[in-house]
Amino acid sequence: MTWMAWRLQRSVFLFFVAAALVLIAYAVVSGLHVDALRHQWLGEPCHGGNGFAKKYLSLCQGLNNRYFNAKGSAVYVHWFAVLPTAVLGLLLGATVVAGEVDRNTIRVAWTQSISRGRWFATKVAVALGSLVVLAIPLGVTVTWFLRVSQWTPRISTDGFTYGGWMPLAIGVFAFAVTTIVGTFVRRPGWTLAAGLVVMALVAWAMQNDVRAHLVPLRSTTIHWSAITKGDTTVGKPSDPAPANAWVLFNGYVPVGHRDTLPTSAQATTWMDDVNRCPANFAFPARYATCLKKLGLHEVEMYVADSEYWTLQLREGGLYLAGAALLLGANLVRVRRTTA
Repeated sequence: MTWMAWRLQRSVFLFFVAAALVLIAYAVVSGLHVDALRHQWLGEPCHGGNGFAKKYLSLCQGLNNRYFNAKGSAVYVHWFAVLPTAVLGLLLGATVVAGEVDRNTIRVAWTQSISRGRWFATKVAVALGSLVVLAIPLGVTVTWFLRVSQWTPRISTDGFTYGGWMPLAIGVFAFAVTTIVGTFVRRPGWTLAAGLVVMALVAWAMQNDVRAHLVPLRSTTIHWSAITKGDTTVGKPSDPAPANAWVLFNGYVPVGHRDTLPTSAQATTWMDDVNRCPANFAFPARYATCLKKLGLHEVEMYVADSEYWTLQLREGGLYLAGAALLLGANLVRVRRTTA
């Protein structure tokens, strides 16, 4: 039974292994290249742009361009890092029941001497084993790549989903979604399309409505100082959120406001009040007095980088818990569904 389950998904799995190996190779080569350029840029004689002799101007400008162009290549890893496991999970799930129906083998599969429960458990075990084999090297490589490329903070929206164990958790959830959808739709193509829609909605909700509430937020008060050069005055902020943090809010809140995200309506109301104050840099004293009267101050609310693995554990746990519930419901439905 295990061998038959493996044979049915072998070609799909091998294709995605090949795709993942290409992505891993690209991430390793690109990551090493970016890391080497960063060390050159930060070292002698450019010092990361923080002062260098005029004779090195052309050299440092060229090195700076090469470094940031190389960092830009990280977007390709960002786009494709989670696709192998997510799409493989969708495809494998679509073959569990819907694929058997499409091949007209479901009646044979469900009338063998083995029970439906064992049949289902074997197919799930083989599929999940395939996802684990694919996701572990991919997740390790992309996590390393995000660290050395420094393209984006690893805990930010653009980096979080693609590293750690999120590719595995998302792949398992995608598999569970299309598996149970297949027991209703019973056509692989429509099952895959429905599963893709569900995954897109769940990922959007997780990123926009759930993730920010899984770990505590921190906040820092922003203070501005005016810097004048000639006829130009610009503002310079002090005490912003750490560079490697995931900033969720920048704006004005009442003094004493807890580290909770304000609603859109609250943020808009407070910002409208601030806009009636004198200009920040033209009248700094009057601006500060106005803010004090309003009882407001400017803050940045963020998730610290130290929360990365806690957030990985909690969000990944939600995906796996959801997958477990769906697979359990699927097993009940398989046992009760007629062939």
